[in-house]
Amino acid sequence: MNETLISACTMFLVPATLLFGALGVANSSFLKMLVCLLGLGTTGLWLYRIWWWTNLSLIDRRTALGLAGMYAGAWVVTFLVQLKNVFSR
Repeated sequence: MNETLISACTMFLVPATLLFGALGVANSSFLKMLVCLLGLGTTGLWLYRIWWWTNLSLIDRRTALGLAGMYAGAWVVTFLVQLKNVFSR
């Protein structure tokens, strides 16, 4: 795998993972919603960066997009749960 790609994925993977921890310790619904939006933004930037990366092999692109996509899916589900919790009160 491309070393630059590994570094770029790590650059996004670490904050996205730390934000899941921050979501667990957030004590208000506003803060949880804010963390969800930050997570969505981080994974959105990650997907954008991989999508427009030039000279990347197909397997590396698919692997990186799959990893970023899994995090994006998890953040979307988490965001929807937080949205449901806000409006069900």
